[in-house]
Amino acid sequence: IQIGENVRIDRGVRLLSTNNSKLIIGKKTAIGLYSVLNGGDNITIGDSCLISGFVYIQTSMHNHKKGQFIKEQGYSHAPICIENDVWLGAHSTVLPGCKLESGSIIGSNAVVTTSIKSNEIVAGVPAKKIKERN
Repeated sequence: IQIGENVRIDRGVRLLSTNNSKLIIGKKTAIGLYSVLNGGDNITIGDSCLISGFVYIQTSMHNHKKGQFIKEQGYSHAPICIENDVWLGAHSTVLPGCKLESGSIIGSNAVVTTSIKSNEIVAGVPAKKIKERN
C-alpha cells in the first residue's frame, strides 16, 4: 500500500491489498467515511481525487459456474485504475477491470461496470453517461 502526500482518509475506511497486488493512492486525494478499497488485484488512484463516503472499489468477483457451489469456486480479478481529478459520489461502486479517466464524475449510488471516458458524468445502475463536464 502506497499513500501519497496530503491524502486524507476518513474514519472507518478499509484498505485491502492481497495476492501481491498494489494499492496506490496519489497525492491530495480524499477518501470518505467507511469506504472500502478491496484489492485482490491492483488499485491505482491518481492525484486530487474525491472519493465520497461509503464507496466500494472492488477488484475481484466470485466465480459462479452452474452446478458448483459459488463459495467453492474462488475468484476472478482485474485491476481498477482511477486517474487524476475523479469524483466518486457517495455509495457508488466500481467493479473489476474499470478505468475511470481524468475528470470523470460518478453519481451517488451508481454501479460502474465499464470504463468511463475523460470528463464524462455517469449515473445509475449500471452507470451510463448523462453528460460531460464543461
